[in-house]
Amino acid sequence: MVRKKKLSPSGAKDDEGEYHNVHVNLHEDELAVAGMDIGDEVFVRVRDGKIIIQKADANPDQLEHDF
Repeated sequence: MVRKKKLSPSGAKDDEGEYHNVHVNLHEDELAVAGMDIGDEVFVRVRDGKIIIQKADANPDQLEHDF
């Protein structure tokens, strides 16, 4: 499943009026495809040009590290 999303500004602005945080809205059907539910803890990895989200309660031996 692929859907285009926008990184929406989030949180307070700094003294210069700039945001330093964003959020991405994911629909429950997207979470279901990934085997996740609203409220699950996740690992977030940042790689060259990628943001990877994995369920945090997975067995550490099953976590993917090569993307």
